[in-house]
Amino acid sequence: MVRSRLLREYGGRRNPLNIVAITDGAKNIRLRLREIFGFPVTLILDWYHLCKKVREHMSMISRNRDEKSAHMGFLIHHLWRGNTAEALNYMKSEIIPKNEKRLADLITYIEKHRHEIIDYELRKSVGKTTGSGRVEKACDQVVGFRQKKKGMSWGKVGSRALATLKIAELNGRWDALWKITDRSEAANNCLC
Repeated sequence: MVRSRLLREYGGRRNPLNIVAITDGAKNIRLRLREIFGFPVTLILDWYHLCKKVREHMSMISRNRDEKSAHMGFLIHHLWRGNTAEALNYMKSEIIPKNEKRLADLITYIEKHRHEIIDYELRKSVGKTTGSGRVEKACDQVVGFRQKKKGMSWGKVGSRALATLKIAELNGRWDALWKITDRSEAANNCLC
């Protein structure tokens, strides 16, 4: 469905379409994008997820609060600017961990995603997003909320319909959605 929608929207273009995905780094997202487009898509590691990963690991790596604060300050400063080499050198030479395995895990994570860690500061300064929060928040507030507790009775069809409507609203296509008489066409027209 995504491929069909992209072809309909951009199929007539003569020049290449630059596709960039901001993700949490999950392998299944990378595989799904390759399946859809037939080639690797440029990925950016979501800033929120990168910070969260560093923060969680530093809580287990640092020996005390002051060390954690100092390490976090250095790492976040350099990662925000895309300086993965500086961050990795620091982790390998300056941190005395209380949990060596967690430090090794964090180093491996940064090395694995080093090509997806960009200069977030520059990207933000030109008005581009650095995270996938808008989409995730919409899913949490609308679909996720109804999949938990009393709303657990929602099935796949209802959840998909609700997500489709939220996407239409976020994309400013709410009014256009209701002008279409064929509802299957409506569902296809508002997917991002």
